[in-house]
Amino acid sequence: MDKEPDKMQEGNEFQQVLKRYREMIERKVSYFFDVEEYEEIIDYYLDIRDFLLAREAVGIALVQHPGSYELLVKQVHIHLESGKPVLALETLDELPEYERDNSEFFLLKGTALAHLGKVREAERMFDAALEKSDDDEAETLINISIAFENVRHYRLAVKYLRLAYEKDHYNITVLYDLGYYYERLHNYQLSEKFYNRYLDIDPFSENVWYNLGVVYYKINKTEKSLEAYDYAIAVNPSYASAYFNKANIFANNKDYLKAIRVYEDFLDLEPDNVQGWCYLGECYEETGHYGKALDIYKKVIRIDNAWPDGWYGAGIAMMYLKHYREASTYLLKAIEFDKDNSEFWFTLAENYEKDGKLDEAIKSYKQVTLLDRDDREAWIRLAFVYINNLEFEKSLVVLRDAYQHNFSSQDITYMLSAVYYRLHDETAGLRFLEKAVELGEGALKIFFRIYPDGKDNENIKSIINKDQKSK
Repeated sequence: MDKEPDKMQEGNEFQQVLKRYREMIERKVSYFFDVEEYEEIIDYYLDIRDFLLAREAVGIALVQHPGSYELLVKQVHIHLESGKPVLALETLDELPEYERDNSEFFLLKGTALAHLGKVREAERMFDAALEKSDDDEAETLINISIAFENVRHYRLAVKYLRLAYEKDHYNITVLYDLGYYYERLHNYQLSEKFYNRYLDIDPFSENVWYNLGVVYYKINKTEKSLEAYDYAIAVNPSYASAYFNKANIFANNKDYLKAIRVYEDFLDLEPDNVQGWCYLGECYEETGHYGKALDIYKKVIRIDNAWPDGWYGAGIAMMYLKHYREASTYLLKAIEFDKDNSEFWFTLAENYEKDGKLDEAIKSYKQVTLLDRDDREAWIRLAFVYINNLEFEKSLVVLRDAYQHNFSSQDITYMLSAVYYRLHDETAGLRFLEKAVELGEGALKIFFRIYPDGKDNENIKSIINKDQKSK
């Protein structure tokens, strides 16, 4: 019963210390603070990630307490957390020899070396830290694992964390981190195992239920994933990310009505989340409610006028509603914010084509092929704009270029053959037909669509029949 007032008193005391310290800085006067007070001030600035003020505080502190081991260690922490491992090593070298034979020194040096990519040297330092750790070996192992996790050496992080696990099977920090590290290593079976062991001890951790939901989804245990997100929400009804992931699962499974309900729950919690609104709009599109989708995309634009997906979604909704001119306006606005997005250009081309503006459609399809040379559908659509207008020579130029980038495409190879036939170049037509047939017959209908006379051509029938007999 007495602990809470003590904490409040401690907090109030620190606020007075911080206020006095800030007054000293503002007034440019000198007040005395003991080492422990400076440590608290520095920790405060580290907690809020203000490295500039933390560095200033440790500099002032060392003027008052030169050579203080505690303050020099704080300086090392500042250098490490602000991504300056070389300065951290230099500061450690300033420590007197008698201060270099403890676990903390070797742990900090190992962390700095790990940041520099000197993994083997770091391991030697960490092993030395373990030898000096006395009763805090488990805590030292956890800190070593964190050092390796910070530089994405997850296998080494797991190595040391498994040692900590052997010492204490019920340490929830160890269990949580093992679940997380194994997930990063794509070892989802072990990740699932350690998250579940954590939940055996503490079944009311919304974060672990959420992480477990992510793991279950990655290994295609969809129902378990949904169940895990439901537990996270039960523990914390305001857990927005759990709603978001749950809705995504329903949307990916084409269960759009359920997705809509859950996205709406998510947006009740995060009403300005433009990505969530866009996903909701897509669900209404998929259910054929284009007017509702359009209203949602317009809301996205009001929330963030520079969010390209809002303009793009509105353009698609307008296109489905057959308001092609207005759709072009929205799609062009989306491209203004994301000019290298080939999907935006493709939809704009498609919209222009539906609106009968073929010159603009051609320009837009060409832009898609410039941005993504492997976009087979864009090449095909562009070629067909010319083919439908009986401009076979222009379509041939497109298809020859397309073939260079998609030579294994049945569709493009059959189209190239058919266009050669339409241009009365039977030699080239026959050559590409043979190549197309080798790729398969799935796109044969596209050949006869372009060159219907081919059904009566004996050479063409011979090549197709010969291939069928050989199978």
